[in-house]
Amino acid sequence: MQKYLSHTKNRKAIKLALGEVLLETPLLSNQSSSESYQLEVNVAEELIKITGAGKAGVFYGAQTLLALRDDQGLVPQVSIKDSPRFSYRGLMLDVVRNFQSKGEVMKLLDIMAMYKMNKFHFHLSDNEGWRLEIPGLEELTSVSKEVLSHF
Repeated sequence: MQKYLSHTKNRKAIKLALGEVLLETPLLSNQSSSESYQLEVNVAEELIKITGAGKAGVFYGAQTLLALRDDQGLVPQVSIKDSPRFSYRGLMLDVVRNFQSKGEVMKLLDIMAMYKMNKFHFHLSDNEGWRLEIPGLEELTSVSKEVLSHF
């Protein structure tokens, strides 16, 4: 019996769907969450099915599928039903004091998605001072210069 879904010419499908996800332990998780999902990998039928209670649930199911791949890209036969325990799972990035490049911010957002975090607080200004120049909105930086010059 085959235990892993591997690369084949006749792979049938990865099906994504919105639908109800019933969890075995509703007291430990957020049963009604639109982030709930069910992931079924059926090796015999070469079928992967991800059902999410909402779009976020389908996305988190896909993230779990990516995490299940081994070094050769094989996916084991599994049946997973999951829902986040906490509705707010976030991270704050303070670029006021510690500037990060666009590439670093994008990498951080990818890592947040991998860990199924759903809130991103981007701390852009501090002490009435806006330090990011935006063409067409010059008053943001000019007002902050005036405020800071009084100190």
